Amino acid sequence: MSKFTPLGIGLALGVAAGAAPMMPPALADSWIDPFTLALRAPAKSFERLGDLPLGAVIRTDERYGGDRLFQGPRGWDYWSRLEYAKPDQNPNLWPDKRPTYLVGQMVMPAGSSITVHGKFPNARYFNVSLYKFERNTFVAVGDESLDGWAIEPNPGSGNPYRVGADRFVRNRDFTLHILAEDVPKNDAARATNTIYVGRNGQEVQLAVRVYLSDAGYDGMGWGPADLPAAEPGFIYEGRLADGTPLSAEETAKHFGRPLGSAPALMTDDQWYALVDAKNNDPSLSPPTAPARAHPVWERFWTIPYTLVGAFKPLEMRDKMQWEGV
Repeated sequence: MSKFTPLGIGLALGVAAGAAPMMPPALADSWIDPFTLALRAPAKSFERLGDLPLGAVIRTDERYGGDRLFQGPRGWDYWSRLEYAKPDQNPNLWPDKRPTYLVGQMVMPAGSSITVHGKFPNARYFNVSLYKFERNTFVAVGDESLDGWAIEPNPGSGNPYRVGADRFVRNRDFTLHILAEDVPKNDAARATNTIYVGRNGQEVQLAVRVYLSDAGYDGMGWGPADLPAAEPGFIYEGRLADGTPLSAEETAKHFGRPLGSAPALMTDDQWYALVDAKNNDPSLSPPTAPARAHPVWERFWTIPYTLVGAFKPLEMRDKMQWEGV
């Protein structure tokens, strides 16, 4: 049994989103006949600049859809364009058109750990965030979130997300640690590249976000969109509290949990009752509510304030609860 299971495949090359793809050096001199190129053309089509071509959507699903711990990929493209999308690919909480998500749902006993060996994606944005199951839903743990620019690269590698960094740096490896330990009380005691899930054995989700992968790459920004992959982009191993090492397969077996949707916070009947409510803002129309002619973008606060409040006159919304979840 292999110590690692490849979760992603990536090349250490990148191109700016929307720019012409850079051909990997090993394949730069390869020749593909016009007939084959013509057959591939439909898979490279997209609706607007920056969208993921259908071929890249399929490759992303093939490469990363079989992992038992970090499950996915999730996002609008995978739910809407794959012929046989899986239930856990429903982007009910992530409806954006262009991101790709991998989500690990797990329970880690106190003292256990997972080590992730990764590559910085060739993409506009990259993040790893922790969520804990509370109040009948998964709630973000603000301090346990690492944006791409905050992750320290391995010795000899570079972080392409930092100001002034080489966006196309070839060596882009990093290592993350997921510890079933309580968060240190002193920030100075926090370990580098480490996410703390706590010692209470609570069910958690670890979400890996990639927004707008570079042209010519798959949705995760690790592998080429229309060529065979060459190197692992994300591999992991685990360790029990007594120090027993775990392979990737064993890590998923010990810690992994089936990925399911969080319980609905509003039923269909409640939604339609809200749409047709008599005390809604009179400027709204049921067929399009709560859309407004002049929308205002703002942060999400609570269901009562942000969702219900979107239907109400401003003076009524100002009296609603905005604190909390």
